[in-house]
Amino acid sequence: MAGFLACGAAGSAEWVAIPPHATRSGPAGGFDLARTETTVGDFVAFLNAAGGGDFPQTAQIARRAAGQYVVRRGTRAQAVAEVTATEAEAYCRWRSQAERRIIRLPTGAEWEAAARGGVDGAPYPWGWGGEPRELAQFDAAGPARRGGRFPANGFGLFDVAGNLYEWCAPDPALSPGQRETRGGSWAERDPARLRVDRPQPFPEHYRGRDVGFRILREPLTEQ
Repeated sequence: MAGFLACGAAGSAEWVAIPPHATRSGPAGGFDLARTETTVGDFVAFLNAAGGGDFPQTAQIARRAAGQYVVRRGTRAQAVAEVTATEAEAYCRWRSQAERRIIRLPTGAEWEAAARGGVDGAPYPWGWGGEPRELAQFDAAGPARRGGRFPANGFGLFDVAGNLYEWCAPDPALSPGQRETRGGSWAERDPARLRVDRPQPFPEHYRGRDVGFRILREPLTEQ
């Protein structure tokens, strides 16, 4: 827990307020979304504080004989990958308890509205046109070494196109065992897969180097 608190000491820099706004699909916003995808360092802090259970060793995370998890060299600031939807939700519950706020995965609609950056109908976080390879971690050899290498969208969110697909909340319209992701990844070659309106389903137990997650914080409610 101490590692997470030290990281969060910078205050609100972690969060971007997505203001209430109108879209073609109706009203959206009114919540906070993490500025970047959840990092390896933050996820390892969760594993060690909450008990990692059977979380396997990955390209980013190693496990010591005593059961503690450690960040592999050079990956602390990377977006964490090889995390299942269930493990992403467990991280959200841990953060919720730590902050005494509701923190969860965004729905596909919430993610899409935030990713557009306030430009309704825009197919990409940067709007229309542009060269994806200059605007996102795309058609690359691997994920970015850290978030924020490319321009943020209009709300201040980084890497909502490319880098990693991001798990979303369960969608009852999908088949059982399937979970929606958004945003495309470093491994894609077709820029259409980076569109904000393009969901990509994966098995909810999928553990791949191209999928991570970003967290949402609900607004405080009056008691």
